[in-house]
Amino acid sequence: MFATMYSTQAILPELESGLDCSAAAAGLSITVVVFAVAIFGWFYGPFSDRVGRVRVMIGSAAVIVVPTALLAVAPGLPAFLALRAAQGALMPGLLVVAVPYVAERFRGPGQGAAMGAYTGSLVFGGLVGRVGTAVVAGQIGWRGALAVLTVLPAAGALAMWAWLPRDRQHAAVWPSRAEILDHLRNRRLLANAACAGTSFFAFVGVFTYATHRLTGPPFRLSLTESGLVYSVWLVGALLPALGGFADRVGPARLLPVFVACGGAGGLLTLVDWLPAVMLGLAMMALGMFSTVTACQLLIPRIASHNRGTATSLHLTVYYLLGGLGAYLPGLALSAGWGDVVAVCLAASAAAFALAGLLAARLPARRPALG
Repeated sequence: MFATMYSTQAILPELESGLDCSAAAAGLSITVVVFAVAIFGWFYGPFSDRVGRVRVMIGSAAVIVVPTALLAVAPGLPAFLALRAAQGALMPGLLVVAVPYVAERFRGPGQGAAMGAYTGSLVFGGLVGRVGTAVVAGQIGWRGALAVLTVLPAAGALAMWAWLPRDRQHAAVWPSRAEILDHLRNRRLLANAACAGTSFFAFVGVFTYATHRLTGPPFRLSLTESGLVYSVWLVGALLPALGGFADRVGPARLLPVFVACGGAGGLLTLVDWLPAVMLGLAMMALGMFSTVTACQLLIPRIASHNRGTATSLHLTVYYLLGGLGAYLPGLALSAGWGDVVAVCLAASAAAFALAGLLAARLPARRPALG
């Protein structure tokens, strides 16, 4: 299911040509998805309380097959963006619901490793979406590549239906205005969300427009070759171990290190040597994925009550900032790759400052269960 989210990143130049639009306009194919996730995320948490989290995850994965299939025949950019927004409206059925599902099924020291494994599964899905889409597009075109993606969420829905342990249903509790305002006054919660979100902005900005960097001078890779560079996402295999380590020593302590790793990776992409660019992308991916895991582990340390609402607020900020990362750096692309990186590094610098603030003010201990 997650493979569909960033499937357009690796084929952005093909979209620009096929839909007759600019790079920034093509980048909106990421922005509308991420914004829709941020908006609809508030619905799926309480809805999954009522009908069961597993049912929501299975249903969302099954229904997302429809807009995914229709993307292949979209007549122009407006229709294409509308279908991408429909995909985004369904994705919180997995992205928002799976976080409390994992938290409820794993308690104690194993929770960090479990959350890392969940984040790692998203990384693997994103890797398949990027690399697979680029490779298939090189053979049968971008429309055919997007059509092939329908197989993945359909298979995911069937696999979850067959194997995923069911959870018990609860009474649906919709976030009250008082709960939301209470969390909005929690500066540490907002700082944690903003740290994750600004890191996400930088990551999305670099990876959305990296195809232009790789297919242009001095590298001049083919679309398939540039897509294979996204194999650096395999660093996500380290996340279960990193998640467990962060949970033991304290996520806030490691957060500045994770953010700095991503920022240093962004700087390396400025070097006109392909191995350096690939190392930079790998560092940025590892830093980003680790940051996400650490920030998710910090939510129950920061929010002592109404943690479902706190998670929804966190994800809203996270995805809104990430959506801007798919568009704003594209406006600087015409001035050169250096300007794109500069915009993204400014976001990384903000994330580092927030990570330092959290490291100084948050304890390392785990919160009490509840």
